[in-house]
Amino acid sequence: MTPGIRRRLLRAAAGLLLVAVAAVGTFAWAISHGWFELPMSEIEARYRLPQSQFLDVDGVRVHFIASGSGPPLVLLHASWLSLRSWDALAEILDDRYRVIRLDLSGAGLTGDDPSRRYGIERNMELMEGVLAYLGVNRFSLVGTSSGGIAAFRYAAAHPGRIEHLVLINSAGLPRTPASNPNKPPPTGILGWFQSRWRPCSYWERSLGANFVLPHRPSPELVQMTCDMNRRNGWREIGMLYLKAFSTGDPQAVLARIRAPTLVLWGMDNRTLTHLEAEVFAYWLSGTTVTLRKYPGLGHYAYIEEPAMVARDLLAFLSAAEGVSAAAADQQPGR
Repeated sequence: MTPGIRRRLLRAAAGLLLVAVAAVGTFAWAISHGWFELPMSEIEARYRLPQSQFLDVDGVRVHFIASGSGPPLVLLHASWLSLRSWDALAEILDDRYRVIRLDLSGAGLTGDDPSRRYGIERNMELMEGVLAYLGVNRFSLVGTSSGGIAAFRYAAAHPGRIEHLVLINSAGLPRTPASNPNKPPPTGILGWFQSRWRPCSYWERSLGANFVLPHRPSPELVQMTCDMNRRNGWREIGMLYLKAFSTGDPQAVLARIRAPTLVLWGMDNRTLTHLEAEVFAYWLSGTTVTLRKYPGLGHYAYIEEPAMVARDLLAFLSAAEGVSAAAADQQPGR
């Protein structure tokens, strides 16, 4: 290779490097300024349903759906998801129950919180606001993942309001360093980008890791999760939520629960090991507990096999309702 050709190649390589650096810099600048975020109005237009309702609760525009008829049954969704994650299960349950589901703090189509009080306690307040609007006093409560924390804390704080409690792959137990949601984020350039930009491929991998083959998250679920988690200001909302999160003393909280409780768990849950189900059952020392595990299902068992989960949930609720009615009939004066 002649010196002239070598110089031309070096100049070309240097030019390509400058173009690449400029492209990365422009991309980083666009991320920092929210170019890839979506306004809530656009997300709502894509994902609201005909039965969607919105209610102002303490300054927060809360999205909820109430469907079916019968005893009230409230569903609390997992982190990063929305009330739409219950679609298939709710369609089965609302044949026999008045199914009430809401988008929790900073999630789905529920609006920003002017008080900036994102977290478990705020989720309970938003739920109470929706139930007050609907005139619901006593109800059965289902929670999954972080929604399970709000469910069991509410059941412990308000035993007179909860008919039955169902925990599906519930979070809320003491965490290990690997599973701690407040563990330090990745560092370096990759960590910087991941904390500010999560493309749909990220959500496909994240959701897929919590499904068990042959089950896979649908393209619709991936796209909806991707869109809902790039709402304007999503990064600040996530940081405030994690900052407010504390495991507390779940053993003491669970011991105060009096409602009959069903604990459902995917045996192949990679996020929360199925051994935690036994801990929940043991710490729920003030009530009766039914425990059911699903081989071949993961963290989103109710999405993977909604008919199976609905069958066990309905059987538990029917049996618990029969026991409650029998106990009431035995009271003096009845």
